[in-house]
Amino acid sequence: MSKSPILPLFAESLMVSETEMQFIGYVIAASTIPGILVSVIAGRLSDVYGRKKLILISTIIFASAPLFYLFAINIWILMVIRFYHGFSTAIFVPVATAAIAETYPEKKGKYISSFSSITLVGRFIAPLTGGVILYITSYYYYYGVYLGCACSATIALILALYLYRSRHQHSEELHGSDTRSITIKEFGKGIKEVLSHKGILTTSIVQASQYFAYGIVEAYVILYANSLHFDAWIIGLIPAILTLMLVGFKPLMGSISDKVGRRIIINTGLLIGGTVSILIPFTTNYICFILILCGFGIGMAMVISSTAAYVSDLSKVKDYGTSIGILSTIMDIGQTIGPIISGYVLVAFSFGGVFIMVSFVLLASILIFSLVRDM
Repeated sequence: MSKSPILPLFAESLMVSETEMQFIGYVIAASTIPGILVSVIAGRLSDVYGRKKLILISTIIFASAPLFYLFAINIWILMVIRFYHGFSTAIFVPVATAAIAETYPEKKGKYISSFSSITLVGRFIAPLTGGVILYITSYYYYYGVYLGCACSATIALILALYLYRSRHQHSEELHGSDTRSITIKEFGKGIKEVLSHKGILTTSIVQASQYFAYGIVEAYVILYANSLHFDAWIIGLIPAILTLMLVGFKPLMGSISDKVGRRIIINTGLLIGGTVSILIPFTTNYICFILILCGFGIGMAMVISSTAAYVSDLSKVKDYGTSIGILSTIMDIGQTIGPIISGYVLVAFSFGGVFIMVSFVLLASILIFSLVRDM
């Protein structure tokens, strides 16, 4: 809710000149940078000191960050607040994922995917809630949305504080008190060991490729549909279709990967996504267009339902956080550079070049993933 739909509108309201319009992109991107900077460190810290402490830190940031928006009086302060807010997700997602993998070793694909799908439900509801608050306040009181964010985040903090209070997590038992004296060298050694694992690194690159493609499709399919003069309601369906496919199919595909293996699900998903992507620039019928989006969403669900579970399969239990942190970091890099590169491709080769690039990246990932076996 702190990002959509309010952030661009709020940033625009804080601008004092038209020249500051060029910095809106930086405001929006500010919260993604912490994911690149700290996901690995947060994951490693959770391996050493336990998941609970890192989850508590992330929820404290979740709860405190919305209150700082009340002091955003210009775009530069807003950018700093967004950067701080980004640390909450950057810490929480890899650590929570590692905790789930640790708790459900035999069904990690199913439960990690379920967790991810539930977060998508929250992201789907959030813009609607934020839009209602903006409507009620006649689009003038932006801070009301952030007060709503603060209420929601405070609930998360209370749950983190009290839900775990009487529980002795399996992760805490795995990390003895002697780990408190770990040296910087030992801390770095754990990260280096995971980074040197070719299977983990390759799986991370595959997920980055999928999010590289998703970042492009999510943005440029809307522009392409608009260029075809589709009705506004059809264009509005695009993000909803992708979200619904992910929410609906990720738990199913994660559960199937627990039974048949991760690699076949990942490769099949890449094949589906790569095949349907190349059809987009040749499609002018809105029904075919929607079917293609469904196919892309299902293919993506197959890939990302299995990558985190597969990385944990290849890791030692004591390195789950580090491994998933590396996966998250590389994923963020892929999702960040996708729309940037595609902008240049669009200028040079139009929409056809953009979606052919998406197809090539996904299909090339199959080759890379197939060549590098578990190591």
